[in-house]
Amino acid sequence: MEKNKILIFGYGYCAKALIKKFENKKSKILVVSRNLQNIDKLNRQGIRSCDWSKEEGVIDFINKSNTILITAPPNNFLDPVAIKYSKYLSHTGKKIRLIYLSSTSVYGDHKGEWVNENSKLQAKSELGKWRLKAETKWISYAKLNHLSILVLRLSGIYGPGRSAFDRIYNKSFKIVKSPNIFFSRIHIDDITNIVQKFIDNENLKGVYNLSDNMPATSEAIYLEAFRLLKLKPPTSKNLDELNLSKTAMGFFSESKKVSNKKLLNNLNYKLIHPDYFSGMEDIYKKLKLKI
Repeated sequence: MEKNKILIFGYGYCAKALIKKFENKKSKILVVSRNLQNIDKLNRQGIRSCDWSKEEGVIDFINKSNTILITAPPNNFLDPVAIKYSKYLSHTGKKIRLIYLSSTSVYGDHKGEWVNENSKLQAKSELGKWRLKAETKWISYAKLNHLSILVLRLSGIYGPGRSAFDRIYNKSFKIVKSPNIFFSRIHIDDITNIVQKFIDNENLKGVYNLSDNMPATSEAIYLEAFRLLKLKPPTSKNLDELNLSKTAMGFFSESKKVSNKKLLNNLNYKLIHPDYFSGMEDIYKKLKLKI
């Protein structure tokens, strides 16, 4: 990592956790964000950051970088980084490595069956279709320009500040009775660890799923959260009894179990949180420390 300058496009949940993990290597990180408050905050912390719209500054960052980590999501079939800055990535005079954070939503619905990196991509939800188009474009771009690319398909991301506990506290949750709708997840601690290992291992490329070992229903996650909180959960309801948003309905229209075998074998990685029991307990302990 010492020799590798990393440019991160985006400053969302994953990017923030990664930057915190790399805190002792601040000089190696460059960040491009749209949020001026975040840029000021990062610069005060000693992490060089640039406004997305300042093209000259962003191009300078690209020219200084060896690894480009794209965490910014697509919007309405358009990938903002690809549209505005991909043309500069192949003109730096050095071999840049691309790491694109995608999503397992590209697989679509597989009726609860296991999927791996070679499974059919049949994105069904709006967000899944956007991700699939963006991912395909980045892979094609890298191939055309002879650049190394890693596509990391993330399962449902959870961790402190982004978990069933937060939705319970905010009263923004609904427990859906859906015994045949399975989802895979990945804890933010594992995401940051895995990305760091990929950055350190420059020979790895291709597509990898990031998920834990235990796919589960949404209902199971909430029941575990209520168990840890020592509270009685409300009654689970069927989908047709709930007034869910279009995004939520898209979420429940797909069922699959995401295999992590390629990741664990090729990266020789041992998960910090191999299942949601471990991940939820870790979040709960951190919540108790705050109270």
